Amino acid sequence: MGRKAKPIGLHIVEGNSSRLTKKEIEARQDAEASLMPGTDNTRPPPWLGKVAKKEFKRLAEALKKLNLMTNVDVNALAAYCDAYADYMGCTKLIEEEGLMVEYTNNSAETNRVPHPLLTKKKQLHEQMKSLAVEFGLTPSSRARLAMPQKKKEVDPFGELFD
Repeated sequence: MGRKAKPIGLHIVEGNSSRLTKKEIEARQDAEASLMPGTDNTRPPPWLGKVAKKEFKRLAEALKKLNLMTNVDVNALAAYCDAYADYMGCTKLIEEEGLMVEYTNNSAETNRVPHPLLTKKKQLHEQMKSLAVEFGLTPSSRARLAMPQKKKEVDPFGELFD
């Protein structure tokens, strides 16, 4: 299986390593432009909670300015915002109840154990992180987009000796 196709704009920023001609680049740009989804319906879905909708609106506005938000991205961003809202809820409960909680086992012994929501909070963090990378919401994912790739020097005689 081959690599995922990159948008032509990203391909050019990275240095046109496949040596596409101007005509090929223009053809790809035209094809990508014709397939670009609209941005007229990027409202938060009704099933999102209050905290998630607020985060959705904040991020959607910023992503639209960067041309990274379209109508087909709504559900992915909503999933991120939903995980964000749940993460914030877990954090608030853990702050109120403490990192350690009392647990009574079957033999009626009471022990202090780590809060059970710590595990859920970690799962939500991983979900948020994977979705954040898709939208360029992390410093490293933005840096990868902006960093030009080094061009390889071509040895004109290299093919003669293979």
